[in-house]
Amino acid sequence: MYSVLILGATGTIGSKISHELSVQKSKFQRAAFLTPLSDAGPKKEDRYAKVGLERVVGSLSDSASYTGFDIVISAVGDDLCAQQHEFIDAAFKGGVKHFVPGECKYSLHGSDMAHPKCRDEAYFKDKVATRRHLEKRIQEDPELGYTYVMVREPFLVSSKVGLFSEYFFEYNILGLSEDKKSATFIGDPEARLTTTLSTDVAKFLIASLLPSHLPSLVGARELKVEGSTLAIRELFQEVEKYTGSLDIKYINTEESFAIAEEQERLGNVFPAKFVSAQRALGFGGSENVGVVNNDYPEITAMKWAETVKRYLGH
Repeated sequence: MYSVLILGATGTIGSKISHELSVQKSKFQRAAFLTPLSDAGPKKEDRYAKVGLERVVGSLSDSASYTGFDIVISAVGDDLCAQQHEFIDAAFKGGVKHFVPGECKYSLHGSDMAHPKCRDEAYFKDKVATRRHLEKRIQEDPELGYTYVMVREPFLVSSKVGLFSEYFFEYNILGLSEDKKSATFIGDPEARLTTTLSTDVAKFLIASLLPSHLPSLVGARELKVEGSTLAIRELFQEVEKYTGSLDIKYINTEESFAIAEEQERLGNVFPAKFVSAQRALGFGGSENVGVVNNDYPEITAMKWAETVKRYLGH
């Protein structure tokens, strides 16, 4: 059995992962989460108390924090995304053999960062840098390994939009008007897109770390899973079963840059940056090919139609 440590255990996707690990912790030698402070204040301490895992206190950049663990799952948010190379180095120095990087707050374990639709977008700069650093470390030491979790919506992601199915509604990525009569979406109606419920992603990830699915900690691995993979027009067709016919305006690439510029002018930093992620989402950079759902018969992922019903089928 392996020992597993989670970074960012109470975040958007981290909370789902830590919950699933707590459910499955009897199948691991040790299961814990790392926090930088022993007393983070009442609000955070209340959240930590509900995690249901052993708590380790220490710096995320200190190798001593990782001693005794085989696997690290990073579910840190965007504020720590650029520092993941430090956590990777510290973890490996501390004896960790396998690292699962986060694609960060809105993209944890999301799009294919090697895909040109994602790789060249500004939003993914830090995420691409993290992957390059991790891959370099594995090349230098073949006794180490990593897993990329590919759910293929680039975000809140991290996981944590890589877009998890529910975030289309919770963050209105579909661009639905308040009266749900129209929608504005950056993308091509024929572009295909993979959606996966975040709780299902957590289930796949934790199951994938069991020896039955991960017999060796060495080497590179991609975990590609899905709830549904559909053309964007098909996503809206499911939505229209509950809203009625929508007047949908699809924004092309050129127009999307104008939207980002306007958001920047208004001082809306994150919305301006997220347009970059939406282009990856809407123009073909978020389709998972070669999914391995069938390797996990114990997990039945929720389909897009079920997710839509959950949010709109009142």
